[in-house]
Amino acid sequence: MAEGVGDGRNDYNTEFGSANVALHEVAVAVELGDAGHALRVGTAVDTSTLSAERRARLCVDLARAHTQRRQIDDAVAALLEAETITPEQIRNHRIVRRLASDLLSMQDPASSELRGLSERVGT
Repeated sequence: MAEGVGDGRNDYNTEFGSANVALHEVAVAVELGDAGHALRVGTAVDTSTLSAERRARLCVDLARAHTQRRQIDDAVAALLEAETITPEQIRNHRIVRRLASDLLSMQDPASSELRGLSERVGT
């Protein structure tokens, strides 16, 4: 159904379409611990028609997937991209705070990018 509707629609602020469905697929894959599937789907989706909030959320979910694989630099890069898209949302997001804390414990010494992000999100 989503493919038939196409992307770029935002009826009643639903952002319904194949891109948004793919974002949900990524989120579910991350929750289930299938980082590989999340990364395959998430890196292939065209987010150009989605709102900033949805694009940033995809970056957070990709960061979670990278963290599951212990790909710390990639996780930090995804979080920094999310912060560039929606700084206020990312700096006040509980999942981002937890991710930053987890990443700090995984990387010794922590990179300057990770330390800066951690300070901005309050970890």
